[in-house]
Amino acid sequence: MPPKIYPLSETAIVVEWGNRIDDTLHRQVIRLNHALLKSPFEGLVETVPAYASLTVFYQPEQLTKHSLSPFLQVKRHLENLLNQPAEVTFETPRLVKIPVCYDESLGYDLNEMAETNGISQENLIQLHQQKTYRVYMMGFLPGFAYLGPVDNTITCARKASPRAKVEAGSVGIAGNQTGIYPLDSPGGWQIIGRTPLRMFEPEKPSPFLLKTGDQVQFYAIDLAAFQQWPHDALPATPPARTTTEPDVLVLKSGPYATLQDLGRPGFRASGVPLSGAMDQAAHCAANAQVGNLTNAATIECTMGGLHLLFQKPAVVALTGAGAGFVNNREISFYQPHVLAPQEVLEIRFKPPGLRTYVAVHGGFQGEPILGSQSVCPLIGIGALLKKDSGLTIGGNEFTPINHVSFPPPATLPTNAVRVMPGPEFDWMSTESQAQFFEQTFSLSQRCDRMGSHLNATPLALQQTREMCSTAVAPGTIQLTPGGQLILLMNDCQTTGGYPRVGQVAAVDLPRVAQLIPGETIHFQHIEPSEAEALYLAQQTGKS
Repeated sequence: MPPKIYPLSETAIVVEWGNRIDDTLHRQVIRLNHALLKSPFEGLVETVPAYASLTVFYQPEQLTKHSLSPFLQVKRHLENLLNQPAEVTFETPRLVKIPVCYDESLGYDLNEMAETNGISQENLIQLHQQKTYRVYMMGFLPGFAYLGPVDNTITCARKASPRAKVEAGSVGIAGNQTGIYPLDSPGGWQIIGRTPLRMFEPEKPSPFLLKTGDQVQFYAIDLAAFQQWPHDALPATPPARTTTEPDVLVLKSGPYATLQDLGRPGFRASGVPLSGAMDQAAHCAANAQVGNLTNAATIECTMGGLHLLFQKPAVVALTGAGAGFVNNREISFYQPHVLAPQEVLEIRFKPPGLRTYVAVHGGFQGEPILGSQSVCPLIGIGALLKKDSGLTIGGNEFTPINHVSFPPPATLPTNAVRVMPGPEFDWMSTESQAQFFEQTFSLSQRCDRMGSHLNATPLALQQTREMCSTAVAPGTIQLTPGGQLILLMNDCQTTGGYPRVGQVAAVDLPRVAQLIPGETIHFQHIEPSEAEALYLAQQTGKS
């Protein structure tokens, strides 16, 4: 049967061959991915291969010269590639051999797993090493490879309660999969050992040890070898700041303030979140006010509390939510302001709205990692702004900017958020499908840059189904086993295994980014074609 092709969002299309882990299906995924990268269409951004699907991210605004809609143009391109004759030869996969120390001090669950499966630890370790595993997909964390299948004798369920911390390098088993944690993180896989190799090294030109389609073999090393394993030198410590004063000094940092640009596309296939400004409309408007390109870094300040001492002349602009003050004098949003040396800019939390964006002429200069200055502390890229830290402003000499007025974006008068039914929407019961668009949801306190948990009457699936992990994106709404919804945002994982029951229209994501925990929303149905049209109007300035 031909694969299904459907939209995930206005900027992503999915080709899906099924819902199971199967080598034959996965070869189809890899074949199409290779063909597409060899013959890309205009506007292609990146691809995310998964177990039985390929998700293609693109820029619809680059596909407006044709009579067909951008979605239909991309769909036709993919269909043409699918209809091409299969290649006679298939690329030989790269084989990567990975050392593992299976000592009980590192393999916390080794003994329990052996007992549960009715085998000895030695037999379990031997069976884990005997197979050559395929890297079916990358996701969850940067450099996290989903490998499989393991021998049926050593399959096991995930832990009922995930550990708060699993050390980087830990090797685990979940179901018939095995994998390696690239970073210290929470995790629910059964841990049987640890490798001394680093799976993700963002400071290197080639930061990922594995990629989708690779083959992996494990081999055992003892504890002494693990402890003595040679490691590459850590990145050199940045030189201490000179006595030269920074352009901007952080007097107070507030609850959560980071540098953000438009994110780091191009690495989702390796598990790296998109990141970038949550309210991209406000971010772009702030940059426009001070004459920057849209991708210049701004400060995203959540819930105020930020105090900045400017030690050189600067032109700044504030957008989004909140209130701004210079030397305790309130200033207006959505227009530029000239600051003199030693003036203090203060951001205060002021509902409605959660996030304020601060732009400066020349842009704030952070450390580019994987092509972006966006900070994502959850994966070890950058850090929150801290008290007494310094910031650098780009550009050369101060140049005043004459700028036209830039009105704040229009907002809908209600708490409606426009949502397209997701790929697994019809997995829900008929009653829950109706509830999805009829009931009111409130944002819980579990609300951050990864996403928001929504409180309401639990929704239900028609029947319990296992779902192969596949790509997700900012705006994807997942249904958890407990019946609650998670609305994913910019720092979300790149793949997920919960049913995707909805997708927020891109034009409403800035509004969602400004919602405060406790606020209520309801979902308003929108067709993908209408959402695409609204997105194009926004991108071309015709909205």
